[in-house]
Amino acid sequence: MAKNKAKTSTSPKTAPAARPAPAAATPAWTMPEWAVAGILLLLVVVLRWQYLDIPLERDESVYTYLGKIALQGGKPYHDFYEMKPPGLFYSYALLTGLFGYSGTGPHLALLFVALSNTLFTYLIARHLGGRRVAVVAAVAYIFLSLNPGTSGLYLGSEHVALLWGLPGLWLALQYPEHKRPYLLVLSGVLLALAVLVKQTAAAFGVAVVIYWLMQWRTKRTDFAWKPLLGWLAGGIAPVLGAVLIVWASGTMKEAQFWLSDYPQHYATSTNENRVGLYFQTSWGLVSKSYEGYFWVMLAGFLLLWRSGISTTYKVFLAAWLALSALTIVPGMRFYGHYYIMAFPAGCIVGALFFDVVGAWLQKREEMSVLMLSLGLLWGAHHVLVESGMYFRPSLPAISRKYSPGNPFVEHEILSRELKKVVQPSDTIMVFGSDPQYYIYLDKTSPSRHMYMPFLSKSQFPEAFQWQQEVLGELKQLRPKYVIFNGYPYAWMTRYDYSNPFTKAILEVLHSPEYEPFEFIEVDTKSKPAIVKNTVQQGAIRNNVYFVQVFRRKER
Repeated sequence: MAKNKAKTSTSPKTAPAARPAPAAATPAWTMPEWAVAGILLLLVVVLRWQYLDIPLERDESVYTYLGKIALQGGKPYHDFYEMKPPGLFYSYALLTGLFGYSGTGPHLALLFVALSNTLFTYLIARHLGGRRVAVVAAVAYIFLSLNPGTSGLYLGSEHVALLWGLPGLWLALQYPEHKRPYLLVLSGVLLALAVLVKQTAAAFGVAVVIYWLMQWRTKRTDFAWKPLLGWLAGGIAPVLGAVLIVWASGTMKEAQFWLSDYPQHYATSTNENRVGLYFQTSWGLVSKSYEGYFWVMLAGFLLLWRSGISTTYKVFLAAWLALSALTIVPGMRFYGHYYIMAFPAGCIVGALFFDVVGAWLQKREEMSVLMLSLGLLWGAHHVLVESGMYFRPSLPAISRKYSPGNPFVEHEILSRELKKVVQPSDTIMVFGSDPQYYIYLDKTSPSRHMYMPFLSKSQFPEAFQWQQEVLGELKQLRPKYVIFNGYPYAWMTRYDYSNPFTKAILEVLHSPEYEPFEFIEVDTKSKPAIVKNTVQQGAIRNNVYFVQVFRRKER
């Protein structure tokens, strides 16, 4: 015993081992980062794959068509035009070139865009609040971005603006911890591209500036402004490139009209007495069955200041969410697809709610993993609310429900019938706001004016000149097939004989030069049927919504 005791007393003393942190403090993540991201992206593919064949919607069809003409070398704002910057045209040109000019092409492109937007929502949330917040935010974004009331199933410009804006924002957040000039230059390029797709994406750049001001406020002497010149240079480069493309095309005057004159008129032409109705209508579509997401976002915003993230991140998140929400306001029409720009920030703020409550429960020796589970349930709970959207969904029913008054289903049905007879050499002309036919049939318009509301509403003197140009092309080019859309949204005005423009079109189509070929009534209550070789003369007089196809007679 003495011997043992002596041995013990002469042995060197070792420092006591550090006590491991309690398991409840930070739940162990046994899954590697790449596997977590992979599961999230796989979920995106599984959910969105079901919607590849949903009937094409108007906006995605217009932009896809413009991208096609841009690919063919058309002059921006002359051979094709829209009241958005040229980044929209060339972003859609890139996506159309990669994924095809077809009925499923835009939705394949949207799948790619959704994968990128989900990944960068995850990465931004990971940077700001950690892995748990990132997973919850990404799951919420996956389901919320599918929202049909926001055109989440279609390749709208907001999705594409996020394609550039989110990675640009993530790269900007790396500064000043990672002072790599090329990252800042790339951030500036991407954020500028987002603005060149949709002007309201400037909210992202403003949020970045607020973030850097907060960083300067806290770091002062350690914060260097010089590297930010690279960010500014990166942002200026795409803008100069866009100006150079327009200048080289010789369409600077036309670009000024579409980027300045027309948007100003558009923004000030809203009926002030109907602003409340516009918001009520759009919010009803956006929030229907998604109320739980927005309530948690509000709770997360209120508890943001109790979260464990830095003050700089709190101010940045609050500013980003507020600025993103303001992108819904311009024009005072509150269209559903405007809301998409606010979803990434909203989902991150909502995810922080569960992180804050989870940290509060930890202090009482509760399992914080419970709040993580609740957060994931919040992110995916729409499956329980609208299971019909996720398990063998009825694509025509969803199209009709969330696009009331728009015969997107009928356009697809009629295009399938026309595809049986239309030859590669046949020319097609569509009257209305429905370039879906050009995409379904792999055609381009013989006229640069393929979106009739710009002409029919006659808001500018140029519209009357454009009307005469289109009528002249109809008479001179004599397209083999002419598709006339007889419903209000196709013209954004009356389409019957009381409108001189549509009256002139119908007079040509009812002349001996053309014969009725196919007719389909727009009917949301029963399965639409195609009537062949007849014209429904009473449809216009009785205000029945319809699509009529005319075929040129052989001489």
